[in-house]
Amino acid sequence: MSSILDYITWRGDLSFKASPFNEIDALIFCEFAYLKLKGIVPEEFSRDGVTIAQAAEAFFAASDVAARIDTGLFFSESVARMLKALATTERYGQLRLCGFVEEHDIASEKQFAAITIALGDGSFFVAFRGTDNSLVGWKEDFNMAFMTPVPAQQSALEYLCRAAARLPGKIRVGGHSKGGNLAVYAATFCGKRVQRRIGDVYNNDGPGFELSITQVPEFQEISECVHTFVPDQSIVGMLLEHEEDYVVVESHKTGLLQHDPFSWQLDGPHFREVEQVSGGSMMLERSVKSWLRELSSQERERVVDGLFEILSSSQAATISELADTWRKNPGKAMTALLQVDGETRKLVWKAFQQLFWATHNEIKLDIKMWLQERLLEVDQTKVIVPE
Repeated sequence: MSSILDYITWRGDLSFKASPFNEIDALIFCEFAYLKLKGIVPEEFSRDGVTIAQAAEAFFAASDVAARIDTGLFFSESVARMLKALATTERYGQLRLCGFVEEHDIASEKQFAAITIALGDGSFFVAFRGTDNSLVGWKEDFNMAFMTPVPAQQSALEYLCRAAARLPGKIRVGGHSKGGNLAVYAATFCGKRVQRRIGDVYNNDGPGFELSITQVPEFQEISECVHTFVPDQSIVGMLLEHEEDYVVVESHKTGLLQHDPFSWQLDGPHFREVEQVSGGSMMLERSVKSWLRELSSQERERVVDGLFEILSSSQAATISELADTWRKNPGKAMTALLQVDGETRKLVWKAFQQLFWATHNEIKLDIKMWLQERLLEVDQTKVIVPE
C-alpha cells in the first residue's frame, strides 16, 4: 500500500522541475492548513516567508508542541509526521510559507484557517483548512445546508483576493473537507482578474453547495479547473450539490474513516482510482438530498440551531470534550440535555425521524431495483426448447 508519507519518501529527492507538480503534491499542501503554525509562519504575504524546514524546526521545538499536534482530528498525528518528513527533502524543505491565519468566532459561527506556499517557480498554492474539532466548526458546516455564504466562505474569498493582490504569478487553490468547499467558493467569486490566474482548484472530499451556487455562470466558468477527489465510501464529499466531475479514490479504511486523506492509496504520482463510489455512499447521498428537499431553508436553520443547542448544553467547546462529558459523566450530560427547551428537542427528533424514513425509502428502492435486475438476468438466461 502506498500513501502520502510513502510518496514523500519516494519523490522527496526530486525537485518540481525534475518531477512536475501533481495531485498528490496538492493534497500534501492542503494538509498543511491543518497545522497550528501561529507564531511560526507570518501572517503577511511574502515570497520571503519561512521555509518548511524552518517551520518544522520551530514547530517541534515549541513549548506547546503537544497541543499543536493534538488537534482532535483522527489524522492529526499523521499531519505532524508529514511536516517532519517534508522538512528534510529537496522537493519541499526550502519552499516558503506565508499568510497563515487561524480564526474561531463563536458569535458569527466561523472556523477558518489558511496558509500560502510559494513553490519557488513564481507560482503559489493557497490552502484552506477543513473542519477542525471545534463545535463552532461543525456548526458552520451544518449551516451550509441553508446559508450561502457562511462566514468561512466569505473569509476564504477575501483571503484569496489579498494573496493574489500581494503575490504575482500563477495560483493554485485547494483544501480538504470543508477546505475543499472553501477553495471552490473562493475561486468561483474572486473576480475575472484573479480567476484568469488560477490554473487548478483541488477539492479533496469536500461537501458541495446549494443549487443557487452551482448554477451561477461564475461556477460554470471555474468548474473546468476544479479537480474533485472522493474516497470510494465517501460521506462528506457526497453532501449537497456537485456539478463538477469527481475522481473516486481507493482507501484502505472504511466508512467515515476514509475521510482521512492519509488512507488514500496511490499509484506513483497519482491516486489509485476505482470506477465509482460504493452503493452505500450513493444511497446516503440520495437519502440526505431527499430529506433536505422536504425541509424549507427556514426549517433547516431551525433544525440545525436546535441540534447544536442540544450538543452545546453540556458546555463542551469541542467534539472531544462532548464525547468525554457523555463518557465520564452521562448523568450530568443528560441533566443538561433535559434543560433544553422541549420544543427544540421535539423539532430535532422529528427531523431525525424524517431522515430515517428518507433513508428507509432509499433502501427499499435499492432492493426493488436489485430484484428487478436479477429477474431480468434470469429471463435472459432462459433457454427456449423447440417443440
